[in-house]
Amino acid sequence: MAPLIRKAEDVLGSPLYACHFDPEDSTRLVVGGGGGSGMNGVVNRITLLSTADPTKLEQLGEIELPKTEDNPTSLAVGQKRGKTTMIYAGVNSNPSGKGKENAHFRILGVETAGTKKRTGTEMGAATSSAKITEVSRTSLFTGEDKDIYQRTTRLSNPFPGLPQLGAVTNGLDEGTELVLFYTGAEASPISRKTFTSDKEIEDVDILQVGKESYMVAYCNRHDVYIKGVSSKVDNNEAASLIYETPFAKDPEQPTVPKFRSLKWLTKNYLLMLTNIHSTGGVVLQVLRLPREKESEMGAKIVESHRMSSNIKKATGVAIANLTPPTSATFEQGYTQFIIAVAGQDASIHILKLDFSTYGDISLVSRIKPVRRFKKVHPMAVTDLSFSHFTPPKKVLAGTPPQHLKLASVSVQQTVVVHTFPLFPVPLSKGTGQSETPRYVIALPSRTAAWAGSTFVFACIAVLLAVWAQGMLVIFESDMRLFDTHKIERLLPNSWANIIMSPSLPTVRDVTIPLEAAQKAVASSASSAASLLPDILTDLKGKNEDAVVIIEETKHNDDKVRFAVHDEEMHGEKSAKSWVELSPEQKAAWSQRLSEAGHWVGDLPETMLKGVVFGELRGVIGQAVSGAI
Repeated sequence: MAPLIRKAEDVLGSPLYACHFDPEDSTRLVVGGGGGSGMNGVVNRITLLSTADPTKLEQLGEIELPKTEDNPTSLAVGQKRGKTTMIYAGVNSNPSGKGKENAHFRILGVETAGTKKRTGTEMGAATSSAKITEVSRTSLFTGEDKDIYQRTTRLSNPFPGLPQLGAVTNGLDEGTELVLFYTGAEASPISRKTFTSDKEIEDVDILQVGKESYMVAYCNRHDVYIKGVSSKVDNNEAASLIYETPFAKDPEQPTVPKFRSLKWLTKNYLLMLTNIHSTGGVVLQVLRLPREKESEMGAKIVESHRMSSNIKKATGVAIANLTPPTSATFEQGYTQFIIAVAGQDASIHILKLDFSTYGDISLVSRIKPVRRFKKVHPMAVTDLSFSHFTPPKKVLAGTPPQHLKLASVSVQQTVVVHTFPLFPVPLSKGTGQSETPRYVIALPSRTAAWAGSTFVFACIAVLLAVWAQGMLVIFESDMRLFDTHKIERLLPNSWANIIMSPSLPTVRDVTIPLEAAQKAVASSASSAASLLPDILTDLKGKNEDAVVIIEETKHNDDKVRFAVHDEEMHGEKSAKSWVELSPEQKAAWSQRLSEAGHWVGDLPETMLKGVVFGELRGVIGQAVSGAI
């Protein structure tokens, strides 16, 4: 049986510093690197690889750069110009500082040549050889420091027929520059605007939000800025500072965390990768941008995830949107974002984040770990890139399996591509989803693995208890094997109830480890079925007219509780049916049930017939105050 995640790797003979997938062909990967200037014998090159076979990488073409020039430090693959795929890269032309101008910004073209057909034993589509040639070179930076180099190269998300907005930043300079440019039919880039900063810019990202409008976000170690850009309006206003790390301006320089990278999720949310002081660990944060009429310094942290203690420091992050808008004018709908974080120890951590909308309300779920790959490369990862995923227009019986690819490179000359399976989830137009099929990543996380182990140990404990109790009955002993009070102290109430009672309790906490483990074992890793229908059926039993209440537990905000509704116990006024809830309350309950693991997709109102909801503490208050 083939493994769920497949890996392909290769050694290219040069240190690698940058990688990026072709946005119009997810099987083509461009990597760049080399030994820099001088006679060290290590070639500077940009290489095109085929990842069509998930177990093997195939070289399609490459271009060697002059030994007197520097190695490629960053690159991005753009859309085609005619039949030529464009590559935008940073390559210093005069690394020694001599000469009049450093033509660091390169545009290269990839032209497809002959096609090689695959045999029946090979996977993927046919591959084509390619020729890479330089189209133009120019200088975008104004600084004259000889140590200036093109540290980052970014392009906005691609849309057919529309130009992309690009950005480059320099490094190792007292005053960092961020230069915006347009891609188009011209051979040279069309410079749009330049921002300067007295601190080195750590990262920049661009999101297209209209046919001719974009949002640019960039950060230094402690501050985050955003700027709206339009091709029609020349707005010369400075970028807005939307978030400032607390205590970062303290002259004593306390142990303040530092931003390493940032990525757009939607026009309202930014994902921040943060390194805690020294090697204290890594945190992923989601910033919600200030809405209209809010102060400029109004960005709020709405989600914070402390990563595993195995990762002491992060070197980079990549993100993939599994249901991207099909048009620049469309709003982002329901989707799942896949996040990859590279650790200083050459590990790669995969996480997921769900995004949902309900009317004018948008919500992000908690960030949840999916998988950790140890020691992917011999040395630290220098760059990460996800392939661009576009869901099929319809999901039918004959629709082929869908996949997402993650590429990573290192200075040890290695390139690795992981291929992840994706699975479709049911749509529910009643909750505002579009007709576009939605895919998610479905892999066993550490939580699921823990649940499986818990299930095994729980079964052993129950069998031992039954065997011991039976032995006592056989020997007609009056000694009781278990003391009820001891059980209640040593085990969760739900476990004690299962062991001591032949029937389920009237009020049941469905997030008990034993039941969760049973469901996890019964369902495959790719199953999108929820637990909610089973819960409602169990509680109602033969009485189909019974009313079930869903409420938060008081002892743990991560859980919800299901019970047959009792007005004396739960109160009549505090319970509302689904149709009586406000849109904010519906969105909050949808998120809470999803986070608690009781519902994978959406909540059809027909299923919630005969269900009432208690007060949702905290979440509703935050929704009203605009915290989510």
